[in-house]
Amino acid sequence: MRYVCGTLTTWDFLKRYYPANTAEHLAQSIDAASLAYLSHETHSETALALAREKYVSALRKTNKALQCPDLAAEQSTLLAALVLDLFEKITNADLSQGGAWKNHVNGALALVRLRGLDQFQKPSALKILVRLSTNFIITSVASGDPVPNEIVMLRAYVAKHLDVGDPKWHLTDLMIRYANLRSNVSRKIICVEEYVKASLKLDAQLQALSDGMPPSWCYQTTILDYDSDKVYERRVDIYLDRHITQTWNVLRLVRILLNKSVINNSLRSDGDPITESYLLWIQRRKHIIAQLTRDICASVPQYVDCHHVAGGGLSSAQKLPAVQEEVCKISGGTCELFSASQVLSCYTLIFPLYIVGSSITNMKTWVIRQLHYIEEHYGIRNAALVARILEDGKETNPWTVYTFLGSYAFVA
Repeated sequence: MRYVCGTLTTWDFLKRYYPANTAEHLAQSIDAASLAYLSHETHSETALALAREKYVSALRKTNKALQCPDLAAEQSTLLAALVLDLFEKITNADLSQGGAWKNHVNGALALVRLRGLDQFQKPSALKILVRLSTNFIITSVASGDPVPNEIVMLRAYVAKHLDVGDPKWHLTDLMIRYANLRSNVSRKIICVEEYVKASLKLDAQLQALSDGMPPSWCYQTTILDYDSDKVYERRVDIYLDRHITQTWNVLRLVRILLNKSVINNSLRSDGDPITESYLLWIQRRKHIIAQLTRDICASVPQYVDCHHVAGGGLSSAQKLPAVQEEVCKISGGTCELFSASQVLSCYTLIFPLYIVGSSITNMKTWVIRQLHYIEEHYGIRNAALVARILEDGKETNPWTVYTFLGSYAFVA
């Protein structure tokens, strides 16, 4: 429950169900996801084996519950499907291996359909719908599938009953467009010209979202008066919390991927005339990518550089607002202690850093160094594995890397 109540409060609707008065299939689903998360944190094969045993048992009991109309319509069964999906996102890094990565969100949506949206009235119940929509969109983006209109209708229903004005909600709406755009072009529903036009429109909408961030979501930039291996070009951006940082970085990495794709799909073939306006347009797209990558790099020290920024070690002239995170206690250059929150903060930076390293050649060395540091200092092995992907230099689908990391880290 530390994961649900401490590091990821977007799952706090589970608190009332566990450990007391919990249906067995939901309780075992929570145990499976909890053990999977523990194995991820501690690299414990024993915890992972136990997690898989709990998962098999939970899946069997959930399937049994689905055979009973009354139990299938209960909220506990819907929650079990969502938690089982969380388990898959933590443990299953290969989308090509069966349909488990998609089955549980599809099943959860079917259960919502069975119950009817009007059965979701209380804030805690509406939060379940938010979690389902977020998980479904993540699954669609990573797998290349379209987001069904039913999810759009579900979100419209939630918006009538909850205050959904924060930037993350609006970004999620734009992620639906991004998922559908990728799906449409891969299935050849739209031509390349239409894809480029739609991509530029979506990029402009993402830019408008970033330009219109409320003051509480804005970050403070400081240029250090000293060089640091953990700070790219001496720039440090400080955010109020990880939730805000993560939203900004998802916005940025999607814009980077959009602009890279636009450039690749707009390159002239041999014999096509290359005009000055075309070169300026390409240069503008590259400038946007470069700026966004620098913005991502500037978000890293707050959470990673515990010797200086995250540890409060700036000079008196460079003091920044207190970081709203628990940080390591440093002794002899190494961490004696770091919280689960601190580890997750670092983990959520891995995928944005990968996008930076795979997009800008002269930033790759710095990114690889940060990833190795995250592995060595915080014990996050996947950071080093992603660093090796960059070191190999092979062309890799970024969403393959995303699923490898376990998308739970990107839904905080």
